[in-house]
Amino acid sequence: MIAWRALVTAVLLAALPLWPWMTQYYLLLAFDALLFGAIAMSLDLLMGYTGLVSFGHAAFYGLGAYATAVLLERGVLSLWACLGFAVVVVGLYALIVSYFATSRRGIYFALLTLIFAEVVYTFFRYTQTFGGSDGIQGLPEAMLLPGLPIDTPLKKYYLVLGYLAVAYVVCRTVVSSHFGRVLVAIRENEDRARFLGYNVQRYKMAVCLVSALLTGLAGAIYPIRAAYATPDLMLWTESGEFIISVMIGGLGTLVGPIIGGAFFTILRDKVSSYVDWYFIVIGAVLIVIVLFMPRGLLGLRRLFTRPWRATA
Repeated sequence: MIAWRALVTAVLLAALPLWPWMTQYYLLLAFDALLFGAIAMSLDLLMGYTGLVSFGHAAFYGLGAYATAVLLERGVLSLWACLGFAVVVVGLYALIVSYFATSRRGIYFALLTLIFAEVVYTFFRYTQTFGGSDGIQGLPEAMLLPGLPIDTPLKKYYLVLGYLAVAYVVCRTVVSSHFGRVLVAIRENEDRARFLGYNVQRYKMAVCLVSALLTGLAGAIYPIRAAYATPDLMLWTESGEFIISVMIGGLGTLVGPIIGGAFFTILRDKVSSYVDWYFIVIGAVLIVIVLFMPRGLLGLRRLFTRPWRATA
């Protein structure tokens, strides 16, 4: 049933550009919505399935963006080289962060991820080698293959759609495996999981690394759409928006955060086009969801089918 639903959703998303009202503006908005949803889904591996709240995911996102920007600025236009470099850069950083952060629980884990992210943000904010506060601007188009640039909103949309599909398969495989069931056990009772013989810190580090790499790859794709990378991508507020997206969609569901990320992106875009204080509106929406829809937007459907629960 899940496979059929995923296949139907993929077909509908692939056919979305064929709709007559899908202008270039809406294609780029759809790009942002799917990218944000994919990042929220990767964060859900930590929040929904492992019980870890990360306030530092923006650093993975920003490092991935800078990895692409640095190569494009220097004339390395291959998409695959950019993605590979992002995996290396984000992976090394994630190993350091996860090693120290997973040695602590609860709020201390969240604070450590935030502290590391702030260090990275400050470094790029005040280092002129990477453009300082202006970042790296005016990037050329990346190449999917030699002679095949990703130079139109349509190509960029299908690029992010392909990334979302791969990320979903990876996340679904993780949560459906024995590894995913151990993550849920850690979320429910970390001491009992440790008593059963599982190396809890190693499992936490592994899921942190998977989540970070997926977020970093999303960041590596972003400059292909925006033609820049700035330190603002690493701000703690960006991490907060990822967390909000997960909560809006529904913890421990994978699909829910995708919906939440897309909903948040579209809501922010539409409200900000009318008022400057759009975050007040977004905050009000979040309050309503937390108070009256604690299971998120996806939980509305499950109210009429079966009791909601986060399972591996």
